[in-house]
Amino acid sequence: MDLFSAQDIARRRAGSMFTLALFLMAGVIVSIHLLVVLLVGGSLADSDVHRVVMVWTLPLSLLLLFLGVIVRVYALRMGGSGVAEELGGKRLGSRSGNAAEQELLVMVETLALGFGIPVPEVWVLPTELGINAFAAGSDPASAVIGITKGALDRLNSEELRGVLLHEFSHILSGDMRLKFRMLVWVQGILFLSLAGRLLVASDSPVGKGFWGLNASAGRRAMAGKLPGTADGESQSRSLLGVLLLMLGSVTGVFGRFLQGAVSRDLEFAADAAAAGCLPSGMPVVAALRKIGGLREGSLLSNPTAPESGHLFFAPAAEGLSSLFFPTHPTLGERIRRLQPDWSGEFLSSQINEGATSVVVSDVPAQDLPAEPLSAAARAAAAIGAKKREKMRSRELSLAGTPQSYPITNLEYLGQCMLPSQLGLGISLKRSLKEEWVQYTQTRDGAKQLLLEMMRSSASSLDLGVASATQLFLLLDLSMPMLRRMSRVEYVKLMRQCRREVVRPDEIDLVRYLLLYTSRRRIGITLGVREVAPVVFEELSSVWGECQVLVSSMLLRGSKSALGRSAARIAAWSSLGYEVPPADRDAVTVGQVVHALEVCEQASGALRKRILTACGFAAASQGFLMDREMAVLRMFADAMGCPVPHLGARKMV
Repeated sequence: MDLFSAQDIARRRAGSMFTLALFLMAGVIVSIHLLVVLLVGGSLADSDVHRVVMVWTLPLSLLLLFLGVIVRVYALRMGGSGVAEELGGKRLGSRSGNAAEQELLVMVETLALGFGIPVPEVWVLPTELGINAFAAGSDPASAVIGITKGALDRLNSEELRGVLLHEFSHILSGDMRLKFRMLVWVQGILFLSLAGRLLVASDSPVGKGFWGLNASAGRRAMAGKLPGTADGESQSRSLLGVLLLMLGSVTGVFGRFLQGAVSRDLEFAADAAAAGCLPSGMPVVAALRKIGGLREGSLLSNPTAPESGHLFFAPAAEGLSSLFFPTHPTLGERIRRLQPDWSGEFLSSQINEGATSVVVSDVPAQDLPAEPLSAAARAAAAIGAKKREKMRSRELSLAGTPQSYPITNLEYLGQCMLPSQLGLGISLKRSLKEEWVQYTQTRDGAKQLLLEMMRSSASSLDLGVASATQLFLLLDLSMPMLRRMSRVEYVKLMRQCRREVVRPDEIDLVRYLLLYTSRRRIGITLGVREVAPVVFEELSSVWGECQVLVSSMLLRGSKSALGRSAARIAAWSSLGYEVPPADRDAVTVGQVVHALEVCEQASGALRKRILTACGFAAASQGFLMDREMAVLRMFADAMGCPVPHLGARKMV
């Protein structure tokens, strides 16, 4: 899958979704108007009644739709973590003592490193017994992966990996951002129904409100109810809730239609991408068959599930609207796409014994169950430990050796969901010193690590020996903890990092790009920075910025005049210039950052052309060195399109 073209497709779908949402909102306004006309006893053919009622229904309907959108935008300002909190999720930390949760964390880490994106936060829905998962966020920088307890308990490692690959496909292709935006429009359309359900559920002795509150919390949140409040107030609130539910049942049809119209086709593509990434597509099929064989299926009990149902791996809610406007294809359709000869039988599943077996060697030993081992088992474990240590030493030595990448691999730039990327994350993580990785597992440690990365010398963590690729990997690993900072902590840390990087003598481009990337990622997560919209489709619109980026890479590439001339011709030829234009003799870091900010607003196809040209410009004798390759990937990340690692060997 080419993530650049996939993101362009997702962007065009977003435009179609916006147009459809506007038409559906107009339908909501008309439906409310007609319903009010009938409730007041008017005739649909009486134009005078329509004029009188419209004076009230039109502004009130617009206000309710606008209020619904604003409420949802505010609720989702923190990215995917806001959705996970609404669903009653529990954020996992690196020190969880549960072996199954540790395996899940390690699996998400290695997949993210292999695919070249920031490590997402991982959330578990501890009260949901169905098998399901979701990815949510406005950008890979704010993405979270959520999984139900049922999936964690009933899926084996390969099936769990297949489900995670399905969700990573949504993140990489841009589908996640499209679905995340859809939450806002669905909220606007369904606001009447949601408000009514919240009012009714807040008075239920066992129900939960829209924000996942229990009954007493829901009462306090809605009305600030104090001890001794009369029951009549609760009854009035429930009556109002029922009235809003009646109105919302009419408008809810439009919201469900919007969910089903956009998300169904995306699931087939994500299934195919996940199956193609694995040696066999059977783990994805097995996960779907286990959903069909489970009494709970993939359904969620949380009352917010219908509104966010299009984010999930499988249907999260049922009902009359889900029957007519399903958010997902049927399980049978999805299974037969992957296994045409499927017999139609589903699989029964059992809760795993104790916890899912840990199959990844990166899990800390203290989290494994302590059991007495035989002498043969101890000997085998010792041999295995020596082999792992030998492999780790080899990977560390290779990481310390400057690597080169064949320039022909640039044609694979942006190719993702490849089988070779599955195990790449483990090797990349093993190339890092254990003491560095330890700092990424706590919030204070991640903050200190980022600050130390900004220092060009005298680092207390010995980061001076780390390659540019390793520094970028450490930033990716630190993201789940850095996202937990408050805005005050974020501003303070960014100021400290800037003081370390910006020096009067010279500014190191790699470290400044690390600072810029971390500031962008965390800023998007905290809601202090917006994801840039696409406004440029043609190279002529960003020609000056492209010249800055290509020139900066030329200055970093070949040291000989002949080699630089060849790189210059190759770079501009890839952009369609037979006669290369004049390049800049010097490029400042400020000019590079400004160019990246502008190119972030370019289409996916245009960004790929610019990045490929930058790769050619940095080449020397047909190869890219590690530092230049890291800069190229930082360019991509700063443009909002992080790309997977390119192999050090020729890719075929």
